[in-house]
Amino acid sequence: MKTNWKAIAIIFIILFTLLLVFGIWAVAYANHDLKQQNICFYDICSGYPDAYYLDNICECYDYDVIGNLIISKSEYMGKR
Repeated sequence: MKTNWKAIAIIFIILFTLLLVFGIWAVAYANHDLKQQNICFYDICSGYPDAYYLDNICECYDYDVIGNLIISKSEYMGKR
């Protein structure tokens, strides 16, 4: 059985390129999400004891009278 090595090489080059592009996109996405999370924690909720960031919503928590955390401030951080 004769194998056409040029066709296999082209297929592997295309697969490697797609994998590389996906990897670069994933790292950029994670860096952007980390940047948004840092903005939430250190800029928006800097005066609060705790914060939570998920899906572009930043929630700042404060303690109530008996010491439980309650949402004190909530802010939508915009589109990606």
